[in-house]
Amino acid sequence: MRRYFDVRRTILLVVGYGILPEEEDRPIAYELRQAINERGKGKESCAGVVVSDMWILNQEMAELFPAIALGAPGVNAFTAQIYEDLPLAFTRDEQVFVQMEQERGKRAALWGMDSRSTREAAEVFVRDGWLDRFLDLAWHRNA
Repeated sequence: MRRYFDVRRTILLVVGYGILPEEEDRPIAYELRQAINERGKGKESCAGVVVSDMWILNQEMAELFPAIALGAPGVNAFTAQIYEDLPLAFTRDEQVFVQMEQERGKRAALWGMDSRSTREAAEVFVRDGWLDRFLDLAWHRNA
């Protein structure tokens, strides 16, 4: 059976391409995907999919998907492409960063100065309600 990815409702979780981001950031992305999938249960095409930065940067249709970058700009080319334009939603000690479009909900970046800080950014994103806000906007919940 062929799987269908709705460009408006499938959330891309983007990790860097390389040994370190694959080893350190991809597991964080899978945890975040699980949180997204739990919130999307019972809603058609409301799910998360983990992809690499090289995939999203080389696919013409990728810009249509809502996307969350995981990992610092130095290890994730997608983060490097979007982080300067995203408002800062949360930071701690210039080590942990949560950035998100809070009006359209199309892009977010979760990153830190090391793997532990990136994990903390993802945990804050979920725990403090930023994920739910992102999904409200992306999935047009509460609209």
